[in-house]
Amino acid sequence: MRNRVFLDTAYAIALSASNDSLHEKAKQLALEVKSQQVRLVTTRAVMLEVGNALGKQRYRATAIALLRLMEKDPTIEIVPLSEDLFVRAYNLYSQRPDKEWGLIDCVSFIVMEDNDLIEALTSDDHFQQAGFQALMRS
Repeated sequence: MRNRVFLDTAYAIALSASNDSLHEKAKQLALEVKSQQVRLVTTRAVMLEVGNALGKQRYRATAIALLRLMEKDPTIEIVPLSEDLFVRAYNLYSQRPDKEWGLIDCVSFIVMEDNDLIEALTSDDHFQQAGFQALMRS
């Protein structure tokens, strides 16, 4: 694992939900992140997606705790969703009608490119389609 890695929604949810099918894989990767002192990069858009995914009342406390931890963790850089970033992501989204990439995926891809990141803590195969390594798929 490299010294800077992208943190995606799938990883955050799998790590926080013990009943998630990828929970054990996420825990293993979390140990590697910690032992190797990997710095994580994510986006405000990913945080919105985590909040939405865990928005049901029974998961709400988990979502709040997870988002709070992400905000306070000094090893996680949260890239804001600026107008420029949105426009660039929207352009990528518009230019790839052959893919089923979501707009938040496109935000992530732009941020990864801007930060020279090739690895993502995710199980989402869209990251592989975009030329990145999805660490939860290996």
